[in-house]
Amino acid sequence: MTSHIRRTTGESGYSLVEVMVAIVVLTLAVIPMVGMFDAAIRAANAGGDYDEARTCAVRQLERAKSLPYETVEVGLPGGVCEPSGFGYTITTEPIGTDLGDVAGDEGLSRITVTVNWDGENSYSAVGVVSRW
Repeated sequence: MTSHIRRTTGESGYSLVEVMVAIVVLTLAVIPMVGMFDAAIRAANAGGDYDEARTCAVRQLERAKSLPYETVEVGLPGGVCEPSGFGYTITTEPIGTDLGDVAGDEGLSRITVTVNWDGENSYSAVGVVSRW
């Protein structure tokens, strides 16, 4: 009668040390990937915020451009974009026919809508309205 121990000693396989080394190597490879996933999620969220801010700015700019010139000329109030909750401001300034700054009113105004979020990020959209 032969012992089961003798029969298994001749079989090939991995030792405990080899398995532990493989686990350490795999762990060292996986840890940086976890950081990459976190960075990718943050980048995707930042891109989504940028898209929402751009949409808000363009929407408010188009709304302002659809108003009568006299309404735009005196200035427009800022507000909050829904559903993002980003705040926006609208500034107007008279410009000349060459689109440069001018002292008087030549019937053209530059409208700038600036959307701010997270206290440090902003997006601006600029358009022109005319009296004619």
